[in-house]
Order: sequence, then C-alpha cells, then structure tokens
Amino acid sequence: MPFRLLRVAESVDNGFTQFCGPEDELSWSEWQVLWSLGERSPTTAKAISGHSGLSKTKISRAVKVLEDKGYLMRRKDRSDRRFELLTLTSDGQQRFERLAEEAAAFQRWLERSVNSDYLSSLDSGLVGLEDLILIGHLRAPQRQAEEPIA
Repeated sequence: MPFRLLRVAESVDNGFTQFCGPEDELSWSEWQVLWSLGERSPTTAKAISGHSGLSKTKISRAVKVLEDKGYLMRRKDRSDRRFELLTLTSDGQQRFERLAEEAAAFQRWLERSVNSDYLSSLDSGLVGLEDLILIGHLRAPQRQAEEPIA
C-alpha cells in the first residue's frame, strides 16, 4: 500500500502540475508552505511542520524560495522571539488564490473523470489516515519483533 499511495500521489501531482501549467512551478514543499499560509496566516514553520508533516529543513528551504519570489515575509514573534511569523505578501495571496482556483477546477475534472464511488471511498480513506496522522499514530512505526524482514 505505501508504494501504491506514493505512485497515485505522484501521478495526481503530475496531472495537477500539467493542469496548472508552468507558471512559476512550485516544488511540493513550496506548495505545502504556500497552501498552509493561505489557510492559516500568520503562522510559524513549526506549525506548518506539524500540519504538513514536512521536516523543518524542507520547510526552511521552501520558505527561502517563496520569500525570494516575493510570496511571503517573515517577522519575529513578539511573544516568543525564537519564532518567526510567516505571512503571505499580496503577491503570495494572489498566487494562493490562483492555486486554490486551479485546485478546485482540477477537483471538478476529477469528479467528472473518475467514478464517484471510487472518489468517495478514497476521500473516506484519506480522512481516516489524516486522523491517524493527527494523533501521531503513523509517525514512526516500530517493527514488531515477530514481523519477518523482507
């Protein structure tokens, strides 16, 4: 199943990328950071890491690229100077809104192109997996002693 999930995710990602076109192509990490900020802004890299599952290193690199593109700005958190608050700029907000429109159009295309029962089952399964991720159940599974090593 992990291989199948990754294969399907990559295929959907490639389809979505082609659907959106080449406009300032974003890496997966950049896309996640931009989307997270579009939904919750301002926020911290730590909060994005908890929400997205991306490592702090990947988020840091994505933040730098998005900052260089003029999509976000950083400022120190007044209550805890160890953290930077990340906020979308007006260009970043516009890019997020275009991305959200493209994602909605791609979703409509999927709904027309794929059997609705399949999509509904997939959505239910993803909700279940996301719930397990939220409670930390899928973070670092430990191999049981009785499991054979392949």
